[in-house]
Amino acid sequence: MAYRLIVVTSLLLLLAPMQLAADTAELLREVLPALCEARADSLDAMADRILVELSATEEDQVSGRGMEIGWQRRFAMDTGDQLRAEHIAPGGRTQRFSVEYWEQVHGELRPAMVALADGSCAVRAARRLNYDENLGFAVSLEHLTPTLEPTGEQEPLKPPVPPGTDPGGVRVAMVDSGVNYLLPDIAERLARDEHGNALGFDFWTMDARPFDAHPVPSPLFVQRHGTRTASLLLQEAPEAVLVPYRYPRTDMTRMTQLVAHAAEIGVQVMSLSLGGDELADWEAFAEAAAAHPDILFVISAGNNGRDIDQQPVYPAALKLDNALVVTSALPNGSLARGSNWGVETVDLLVPAERLRVTDFTGDAVAGSGSSYAAPRVAALAARLLKAQPDWHAPDLKASILDRVLPAFAGDADRVRYGLLPRPDIAEALPAMGASEAPQERDRRRLEGADLHVTPESDDAGYLLEPAMVYFSGTPWTEDAMKENLQEAAHILGQCGIRVSAANIHEIEAPPVFHYFHDAVGTELAEHLTFDKPTAFFVTDTLQMEPYEAEAIGRGNSGHRPALQDTVWLTHTVRDPGIALAHELVHVLMDSGEHVHLPNNLMRDETAPENTRLTDEQCDAITRTGEQHGLLQAVPH
Repeated sequence: MAYRLIVVTSLLLLLAPMQLAADTAELLREVLPALCEARADSLDAMADRILVELSATEEDQVSGRGMEIGWQRRFAMDTGDQLRAEHIAPGGRTQRFSVEYWEQVHGELRPAMVALADGSCAVRAARRLNYDENLGFAVSLEHLTPTLEPTGEQEPLKPPVPPGTDPGGVRVAMVDSGVNYLLPDIAERLARDEHGNALGFDFWTMDARPFDAHPVPSPLFVQRHGTRTASLLLQEAPEAVLVPYRYPRTDMTRMTQLVAHAAEIGVQVMSLSLGGDELADWEAFAEAAAAHPDILFVISAGNNGRDIDQQPVYPAALKLDNALVVTSALPNGSLARGSNWGVETVDLLVPAERLRVTDFTGDAVAGSGSSYAAPRVAALAARLLKAQPDWHAPDLKASILDRVLPAFAGDADRVRYGLLPRPDIAEALPAMGASEAPQERDRRRLEGADLHVTPESDDAGYLLEPAMVYFSGTPWTEDAMKENLQEAAHILGQCGIRVSAANIHEIEAPPVFHYFHDAVGTELAEHLTFDKPTAFFVTDTLQMEPYEAEAIGRGNSGHRPALQDTVWLTHTVRDPGIALAHELVHVLMDSGEHVHLPNNLMRDETAPENTRLTDEQCDAITRTGEQHGLLQAVPH
């Protein structure tokens, strides 16, 4: 920081002293354009041009992605108040210019108003903080017009917690920026004492109002984060009741009190979607967490796009025995862009991109990043704890790790344990280890005559020989394979396609292979090969978007090439024979298109009456299927 003392004796060039004291809005209306137009001036030149009786100024450089992108300057006035200007200009081009007015009250500075301008110095947004002098803190953030007039729109900052009663359930703590407990869906799920008082706490301002507000980098443009993460937890864990904590950024030693408070009220799962680079900030938390080994701490790895084994982020890098550190994955198990990793530090990949969450205003929005991986795993822990109330952190951690896909899944080699593909249903799944390779147990070849439903040879223009694969120990059987193929063959026959033969394969494999997931299917293809198209019959899906049946052709196999020309049907699929025909058509046409024609096979919902195909569809099926080598034309 460059710090300079400047003494000036002339009058204000722009404003009279009375205006400065009496009308903050008028001050900013006149000062902001002048400061903005002088943004290329040096600190001294700007001070000389704008203010008099200026006792001191400060200047900081603003950096982003390792580069200098602007500056912050402070102008202290003889009244004790202060103006703070910020110029953000990546690449030298002004992106944003703002001026904040800070007023001195009882010897301390507090933010009062801000005006935000664009590169042309035109004001685009303005806000004012309203204080309750009796309470001693800001109670609302008022939105202003570009001319700094009130709009009537205000955001609450510290409202009282609405009354209520404890809903009962597993108490889960969330350490974040607080929550918007004015939203009914959150207020109804707050853990409370016998008097109806919410059990959460604001360890930043040390009061019982942990309202969602993160005033960094500016208290006049607060960030709202905790409501989103809390909404995801409550959505995925109906068994949970929420204990929200606003973290103590101003004094991180208070994390000792925070953890002790959580332990005292019976919290056994705590989610933390926050972090920083300084170990010293988190030493108190590390000691407190170690002192409470029965609490499971679920910690986000952060979103810096770096290996935190090499460049630590805390508390993720503390390596606590009673913690799970989680990062965000794409649906296929690949590390999400911008999410942190570390094979020694980060435990799990968790799908956490474009999840439906509730924001501060109550609107449904999409949330992405490791901040959302943490509440998903905390929700799983809450559901496990509901079923096993005597469990503690070691039991919860072991049970969660049992549901993790092995190291072959996605980018699992960038974390310690692997991918947790479906945290929303993981407690219902068997252990997912893969100690043995899958192998073929039995194979039976069906000839066309075995199916009894194919058109006469003279009428068939194309031959289809699919492979049918099912797994020992699942609900599927060989008889079911034959029955489903018979029905599918009958439907495809209207396009002149004859199922001339099919191999039915029974596979012996660990339970993980009984479920469909891109990574699991890819690993299966490493060990076994089948004729194409291949139909796999599995117990259920581990895909983030859990379809009962899924087809993978050429057009949608870019990130999963080993699964090209396959279809996957779960045991919950309705009308499996019709569904098999439907998915095979997707593969043969190499198209995911659905139609709205009545009784058509390719409607988005399968049904007993939906079996027809048009001449145009048949033409596309046979033409593309032959081009891709999935159908053989019958010579005439």
